[in-house]
Amino acid sequence: MRIHRDLLSMAFRNLSRHRVKTIITVTGVAVSVGLYIFMDAWLLGMNLESRRNIVSYEIGAAKIQRKAYFEKKDDLPMYESFSPWKPIVEALENAGYAASPRMVFSGTLYTADGSAPVILYGIDPERERKVLRYMDFVEAGRSPQTGKFEIALGLLAAEKLKIDLKNGEPVGVRIATVIDLKDERGKVRHVYQVIDAVVVGVINSPNPKTNGNVAYIPLDVLSGEGGLLLEDQVTEILVRASDAREGALPGERESPFSIRGALERVGFSLPPDLEIYSWMDYVQDYIAAARGDQISTRIMILLLFILSFLGIANTMLMAILERTKEIGMLRALGMTDGEVILSYMLEAALIGLIGGGIGMLLGSLVNIPMVNHGIDYSSMAKEMGWDYGYRITSLFRSAWNPFTIGASGIVATLVSALLSIPPTLRALRMPVTESLRFE
Repeated sequence: MRIHRDLLSMAFRNLSRHRVKTIITVTGVAVSVGLYIFMDAWLLGMNLESRRNIVSYEIGAAKIQRKAYFEKKDDLPMYESFSPWKPIVEALENAGYAASPRMVFSGTLYTADGSAPVILYGIDPERERKVLRYMDFVEAGRSPQTGKFEIALGLLAAEKLKIDLKNGEPVGVRIATVIDLKDERGKVRHVYQVIDAVVVGVINSPNPKTNGNVAYIPLDVLSGEGGLLLEDQVTEILVRASDAREGALPGERESPFSIRGALERVGFSLPPDLEIYSWMDYVQDYIAAARGDQISTRIMILLLFILSFLGIANTMLMAILERTKEIGMLRALGMTDGEVILSYMLEAALIGLIGGGIGMLLGSLVNIPMVNHGIDYSSMAKEMGWDYGYRITSLFRSAWNPFTIGASGIVATLVSALLSIPPTLRALRMPVTESLRFE
């Protein structure tokens, strides 16, 4: 134990003897650790916020759809809709869930100033509010009302159509769409339909998808002859726990298995052609892209780590070469090769520990304003059409990751110690007699 204390004391003295090299190497480690902590927290914050926005503004916790619809959902196959939906929604509500029926289809909106292709959502406004939050972000006008041909537009679509509701006056639009229907023989028929409506609100929520080329119209007006002749057909039912906390990601109670079990407990079984899908089943592309971003960023930070640790190895190599005669004297006085290696490992570990500690402090200090305030990228996001991978419109906030903060300091210490071994072994290969004559 005493020998180890003496070696540690020697390591501290060596740091002060090579002060300039120590400061440079410590600085490199600190910058690398601090930058890694910052980037990890930033990516974690964007991913968490994106996932929350997907759940809170787009999908909810789960969707009920026909299996045939889900398999080709990107094509928006209206002909794979289902009915009746009201017994399903009522059973979900009795089981403790909020549920919102929807009919999703594509079309083109026309105004006197232009046209824009949009995705239209036929919704039940009251039920939709219980599942999703985008209607809380109608920045101009109001949300559409049940029983009226009224539309709420995403901000991007409103700008394309040059619709301004600041004066409070609704703007008339015409919807041109194609209704896809299946006849008795299973053949898909295409029926062209034109619907007149008025835009009463513009949505600007924290999720760019709800602010894009989308429009929301009451579901009930689409069922009649003046709409889409839906006859109470819907393409999906969104589901969320009625007591879900705002901003919380879905838990086990909101999984498809739990939702199905809750329905069975209230005496309801879904028809065999319907399935419950998790929100994650709809965002696999986003999740893959987010993971790719994380990997590429971590590779860049790893390169910084490697450069810093090469600096440590270089510092130790120069220190050992400069102290070759000293090492020979220590070996001649009886210090074993293992003790020499341990002394230099301790010296390098101290460099990593000090640099890692400073980096942890710097990274945490930078994180405080990033977590509390973030950076406003709204101008850049708008120029990109809100399509840059993440479901965030303006503020990019970080999130605390205690594990990464602690682990980065430990890794910096351990790797620094390990990198000292090769140059030390190189010096130890020299015979003691030659070490004593080394100048």
